Amino acid sequence: MPHPAPLGIQRPLLPTALLVALTLRILPALILPQTAFQPDEFWQSLEPAHVLAFGYGHLTWEWKDLPVALTRGEGGDGWYERMVVAGRMRGWIWPGVFALIYKGMTALGVEERFLTLAPRLVGSLIAAFTDYATYLLGIKLLGPGAGPAAMFLSLTSLFHAHILPRALSTSPETLLTALALLYFPLPGPEVPSALSVGEESVSASKSEAGGNKAGVLRLKEVKEMDYVMMDRMSPQLEMSHLPQASLAMSAALASLAVCIRPTTIPFWAYLGLEHIIRTFRNQGVQQAVFDVARAILPAGAVFAASTGIDFAVAGRLYFPILTFVHYNLFSGLSATYGSTSPLYHLTQSLPIMLFPIWYWFAQGFSSCLLPSRLLPTSLSNLDRPSCLRTLARALTFAIATLSLSPHSEWRFLHPFLPSLLLFALPPLFKAYAPVQGVANVRSIFRQYLRITKRPFYLILLAPVVLYLYLNIFHGRAQVEVMNALRRGEVGEVKGLVVLMPCHSTPWMSHLHRDVPAWFLTCEPPIGRDAGQYHTQQSIFYNAPVSYLSTVFPYPPSPLHKIFSADEMDGTVLPSHVVLFGSLLDVREGDLGVAQALEVRGYSQAWSMWNGFDWAQDEEGRKGGVRIWTLSGSGGAL
Repeated sequence: MPHPAPLGIQRPLLPTALLVALTLRILPALILPQTAFQPDEFWQSLEPAHVLAFGYGHLTWEWKDLPVALTRGEGGDGWYERMVVAGRMRGWIWPGVFALIYKGMTALGVEERFLTLAPRLVGSLIAAFTDYATYLLGIKLLGPGAGPAAMFLSLTSLFHAHILPRALSTSPETLLTALALLYFPLPGPEVPSALSVGEESVSASKSEAGGNKAGVLRLKEVKEMDYVMMDRMSPQLEMSHLPQASLAMSAALASLAVCIRPTTIPFWAYLGLEHIIRTFRNQGVQQAVFDVARAILPAGAVFAASTGIDFAVAGRLYFPILTFVHYNLFSGLSATYGSTSPLYHLTQSLPIMLFPIWYWFAQGFSSCLLPSRLLPTSLSNLDRPSCLRTLARALTFAIATLSLSPHSEWRFLHPFLPSLLLFALPPLFKAYAPVQGVANVRSIFRQYLRITKRPFYLILLAPVVLYLYLNIFHGRAQVEVMNALRRGEVGEVKGLVVLMPCHSTPWMSHLHRDVPAWFLTCEPPIGRDAGQYHTQQSIFYNAPVSYLSTVFPYPPSPLHKIFSADEMDGTVLPSHVVLFGSLLDVREGDLGVAQALEVRGYSQAWSMWNGFDWAQDEEGRKGGVRIWTLSGSGGAL
């Protein structure tokens, strides 16, 4: 006779789960303003897409042919120099998505109305499907009772909420990695053959339980029960709605993620190698070779298609993955943007990404990573299915490998976050016990998640204040300034100069006006002597008042002519200048930046708070954002 499902669990309704994720991800895009997090969300996705769709904008150095000289000590004309060293760092798959959207909006005549909203909706869809993929991963790796709680952790993750809906290349990489893992042939979670509590025993017949058979689960008392593990013994809670494991599909999705950004290569290399070894031991060399072929063929097809897209757009053959690896690993170019410690991901990335579930994650991950003999009883008794232990080893290898890079950022580990969240579930489930006579919605929901009261409210409420600040105030002015210029709130833009740390604002993807414009650049010294190289940004900030008095409106340059006042009379000045408020306080002798701008005929016409100054990541990004207009170009403050 079939055993009833444990209290509080119902058969998951997959369309409902996806609908909840879509609703909770799309609403913020509709009602909250857009804020800035990291330049790449604009400059490595939306801006190239705008150039491709509309024919104007700015392509950063990563999208251009790179110089060969000095990169390998001497020049060369081999295939490696032409296609890798002198190649391009970025591929067009991800920007191509937005370029198609821009083209579609233009055809429908709605580009002005939905110029900034449409990309945000794309990000919301990616976030929602990532939540749903996490839901399915929870079911795949821990059983049907784990899905709702896995999705709860995904939806309440501050890191997900703040970063996943953005146009960063790590966002589709995160979704594709989760989907690829969903199709990857990991061993299913073990199903206890019987449950023994004291002297009582309940068995699960072969017809009732799927997955790998495990031994008898022996407990001293009822309170030690893991109800999610028991769900795996129940025939009513099927997992037939999960996609069937497919190594070919997993390889195709993983390869697509690598084409967008190659940081998951160590993760898939480990998982693939362990799978081949496991297949060789269990099924022999013939099946192992067959699996290698099943992975290589779709992966090769994806890489070929990606290369074809890049060739069609760029008009030349190049391999972004190889160029990316060459410059970031072999040439140390990434250190130009700041060096980080090998412990950076351990001490910064993981704590930030896993807020506020550190305690439960540490328990779950260590229980899966360490051998049983080294674990205390409290951890060895946790649910530790072999698939989760395999995942722990792969994640450890990948994170350790990425930690060797001289430059790291939090978001580099983002593709692993859906998997990392799952390790917090077994400790959370272990503390759960059903409550009889539940009468209110909140208690019913907690029962459905299998999470006790205090952890539930901590996970739900801890990120709220930070989320609202980061997504309403922090960095908002950096984006809104371009929207204000596009809408003509400070007069018609006939020329624009942005005197800010490089890439502080979006560009034509938000301004959408084909006018003379430039900003301070900070390109790395590729093919140049780094000791003698200075960026436009560094030249300007070394002496901003002198620059405004003698060189403006020309971009800063170490070889630039110093112009006299008479020579400047015939120069066309830009109608608008954008800068941070902190720059106005900079002085050289008796003259300050504000006075230098006033002498040139500018006055402040617009300002907006950009979040707390102490929370800004650069000294030059303090004081809010200001627009100064040339007399007769716009309104006055």
